[in-house]
Amino acid sequence: MNTHRTLSTLIMTAAMLFAGSAQAIDLAKVNGKIITDRDLNLALGNLNEGQRASVLKDSSSRRQVLLSVVDQEILVQEAEKEKLDADSDYKEAVAAFRRQYLTNRVLAKNLGAKLTESAAKKFYDGNRNRYSTDQVHALHILIRDEPEAKEVFKRAKGLSDDDFKDLAEKVSKDPSAKNNRGDIGFIGRESKTPDFTDPVFAAAEEQVVGPIKTAYGYHIVKILKKKVGKPLEFDEVKLRVESELRQHTVQGYVEGLKKEAKLEVNDKAVEKM
Repeated sequence: MNTHRTLSTLIMTAAMLFAGSAQAIDLAKVNGKIITDRDLNLALGNLNEGQRASVLKDSSSRRQVLLSVVDQEILVQEAEKEKLDADSDYKEAVAAFRRQYLTNRVLAKNLGAKLTESAAKKFYDGNRNRYSTDQVHALHILIRDEPEAKEVFKRAKGLSDDDFKDLAEKVSKDPSAKNNRGDIGFIGRESKTPDFTDPVFAAAEEQVVGPIKTAYGYHIVKILKKKVGKPLEFDEVKLRVESELRQHTVQGYVEGLKKEAKLEVNDKAVEKM
């Protein structure tokens, strides 16, 4: 799973989940349990704000959603009668929801105000080199731990293309390396996360760069060929800029918290999973 991308999405989800009127409106009762307009909003939580507003402005659609929520409440009450909320599956699901809910809340509370359009434009201006149609043809080796990555980097420097491919086939942890021998073809700046593409696109042809740390491990990359494209204006890449700003903001926030945390990762156990 792409962690940065997931955390970034949670910020947008949070704003949607906690929007709504201050005073709930009672819409129905099921065995004494009141169904409100907030329940309808939550039922449409997988839609964006515009889609949700479109559904709720039509009385027929509102009633259809309400009847769906009523049906669900009837089923929930039946499940409670059968004590399904006491089994381990239910407790695990609640724990997973709690984790996501609290993640949503803390990110929305602390980062939401930093993700404005003006902030996106400022981020674009400070990182214009990221937004172009440039391409790079590269060879790639993925290593899980830093000490081994440093040793592989020493071995990779100065190797011919074929020898680099041999090394990738032997030691790379990238599952595709067995088939492509580390040759990832031409990639654009938008195809990978900036922590990978920034140093790769800054390198010269025939240069070996690394170890580059990302969420996947440590990368050693050899640049075969570069194709210079054209710069892209803000309006052309607005959504991408906003996404990368979220990733950058979330990553910085989480890294700050990590410095204060006691963290241990059992890499050997992860490898054996």
